[in-house]
Amino acid sequence: MRVIVADHVGETRAGLFEGDRAVELHIERWSERGKRALRGEVYRARVRRIDAQLNGAFCDIGRGADGFLSFGGQGRPAGFHEGASIGVQIAREAFQEKGPTLALYEVEAGDAPEALITAPPLAERLSGLFDTPIIPAHKAGIDLDGEFEAALEAEVPLQGGGRIIIEPVTALTAIDVDAAGRTGGKGSPAFDLNRAAAREAARQIRLRGIGGVVAIDFIPMKKKGDQVALDATLKSAFRNDPAKVDIAPASRFAITEIARQRLGCALHEQMWERFGVESLETRALAALRGLEAEGRANRAARLVLEAGSDIHTWLSSDTIGWTKAMTDRLGARFELKLSDRLSPRAFSVGRA
Repeated sequence: MRVIVADHVGETRAGLFEGDRAVELHIERWSERGKRALRGEVYRARVRRIDAQLNGAFCDIGRGADGFLSFGGQGRPAGFHEGASIGVQIAREAFQEKGPTLALYEVEAGDAPEALITAPPLAERLSGLFDTPIIPAHKAGIDLDGEFEAALEAEVPLQGGGRIIIEPVTALTAIDVDAAGRTGGKGSPAFDLNRAAAREAARQIRLRGIGGVVAIDFIPMKKKGDQVALDATLKSAFRNDPAKVDIAPASRFAITEIARQRLGCALHEQMWERFGVESLETRALAALRGLEAEGRANRAARLVLEAGSDIHTWLSSDTIGWTKAMTDRLGARFELKLSDRLSPRAFSVGRA
């Protein structure tokens, strides 16, 4: 196992690989620095509001949205009141419109809110968590950006034919198993397809960081024994997943529901603004990756990044300090130019 990392201007991308196969993909953006609380970090928080109906409290940690601390079965702790300073640890990161989930953590008294123990950079976190070396993507010969693009595709082909279609919606993620013209096989074609789909679905769920409820619509099978074997295959496929996974028995319509512990933002939540549509930041950072790649390929040429109106506005504001960082890497030999021939979220990189 190894961590493959690509440190781009504007973001760091990292993948956890078993051999040449990615099992997890992560992204850390400069725009989130000091704003996003990460799992395992410790804060001295200020209790903002106690909610008796939810049996917990909303706490200001000084970074992003308020976190929620559940009192659990023990009820409200003695001396716990609004305005109190308490120690908390991030148990689950914020996602969509929901703030992080907190757990009590003993800390020394002091001013709140304040970050006390912050997480190291992305690659170091993964390396420490899985006790594995860090290798830059170009040294490993792996197209990490290509791995990210594939992990946002709705359709995933299966070995031997067939496919699964992954569609995240607000309440859950739906995965449909489709034969897609698959034929042959010595055993039951439906069972063979479902077994391949179960293994790939489990890999994709972990790869994409999908949490919450997942519904997999398998191909119906006639033999009860095949369903038992499929359940075992699915359970085995999640064996190495660090998140807690609960698998419900299949319904009579061949739909299996899975509840996977949410540890942070799913990949699509970080990179899309709605289903299948990349956010403006994602597009702008793609433009910077294109500029940097062209600059490294042509080390003496003057470069022009032509951008449509939306990308140009985002880059011109330079809230992340990309201009200085790119100058440090490439030298002062590039310019950003507004294009009236490109659509608002399109870009082009070329020589001046």
